[in-house]
Amino acid sequence: MKTSKNVIEKLKKETENNIHQGDCVYLKNQDELFQVLGIDNAYEKCWVRKWPLNPNGSPVFEISIKQVSPNQ
Repeated sequence: MKTSKNVIEKLKKETENNIHQGDCVYLKNQDELFQVLGIDNAYEKCWVRKWPLNPNGSPVFEISIKQVSPNQ
């Protein structure tokens, strides 16, 4: 029988392994698309910006990898 901890760890690893720099992703609870600029798996953080880019640029911000969903 799988414990909830094993299921959560598996999902966490799948998300980390499926997100790469340059990917377009969704943030949980948002319908807008974002581009991944960098990933720090050790601290479970990534840096994203809204996609497509705004003419004056799009601000970059840090977010937990747990809040990112791959664009599938």
